[in-house]
Amino acid sequence: MSVQALRSSFGNNCHWCGLPMDFAEPRSAPESATIEHLNDSTLGGVRKQKHRRLAHAICNQTRNEFKLQAERGFQRWIAERVEAGLASAANQPVMPAGTSPAPPVVPAAAVAAALHPAPAAVLSGR
Repeated sequence: MSVQALRSSFGNNCHWCGLPMDFAEPRSAPESATIEHLNDSTLGGVRKQKHRRLAHAICNQTRNEFKLQAERGFQRWIAERVEAGLASAANQPVMPAGTSPAPPVVPAAAVAAALHPAPAAVLSGR
């Protein structure tokens, strides 16, 4: 599905911020319309036409960067958990099957801020 086909289905505004997009060629400017894949195949999603929307290039790129940062943070947490588990395995009794320590609690506000940053924070790089 092309940008123009999605435009006829979803209009001229960005799926994420709701502001108008630039449809002029070339589509390399931050305000240019790009195809956003709501279920990213790199994170296990299946690319289907019903999961495509239009978004500013900057909104699309920033969303992807936040997702990568979250994935990297999770991988660090797993590595630390495994390392701590290996280091203390000799000194701790074995936990019953089906149980594990709880993951760290992340405040809902922090999650919301990471997934939906304020427009000024996105544009300034904060």
